[in-house]
Amino acid sequence: MKINFILFAALLFTLISCSSPESELIGTWKVADVDTQFDEAIMTPEMLLQVVEMQKETFFKIINDSTIIIVSSDNTHEAKWSYNNEDGTINYYFDTSPIKENELGKFQDGNIVSESETPVGKMIVTYGKED
Repeated sequence: MKINFILFAALLFTLISCSSPESELIGTWKVADVDTQFDEAIMTPEMLLQVVEMQKETFFKIINDSTIIIVSSDNTHEAKWSYNNEDGTINYYFDTSPIKENELGKFQDGNIVSESETPVGKMIVTYGKED
């Protein structure tokens, strides 16, 4: 009877830990959508298209509970990441400057959503997890 309880407790612990937000983040994330709310008086359609295409070139791989690889068109960076259970925010920092955290985005409805304000308006990038 005691062995059954121990097995049950171990199974329950495994199920709970596997469904944590942190475990759901492990994998490769690519741009699923770019929503630009830019001032059309400043941005031409060509410039807007270029900004969107640049965003689509960036993706990242969350390797384990602390390592993230960020890949852009001209560079690859390795960093450390953390997840805030209270607000769903994912932050990362580089070993060369561990005090300066950068916000990657928020984990919402199975996606990672990054919002940023720019001099020409707001941009919302949604990342979806690759299977």
